[in-house]
Amino acid sequence: MTTRSTKPVLVRCNTVEHDGTESLQLSVEGGRLTIITPTVYNRTRWSAEQARTLRDTVTRLLCQLPGGGGAR
Repeated sequence: MTTRSTKPVLVRCNTVEHDGTESLQLSVEGGRLTIITPTVYNRTRWSAEQARTLRDTVTRLLCQLPGGGGAR
């Protein structure tokens, strides 16, 4: 069985440390969802639109995992 890798997807977020906007990097590699964050999770501020984009991106990538990742 071959495992698919996806091109990394960037999702914008604002962090406490930076006035500018940062990005989380999400990808599917070797049957696993990988999320690389710019900072510690509790130091990230999300607008409603950014949170929706993150949710939609995670859902889309989870569907690419073996077993489909399920839906909640």
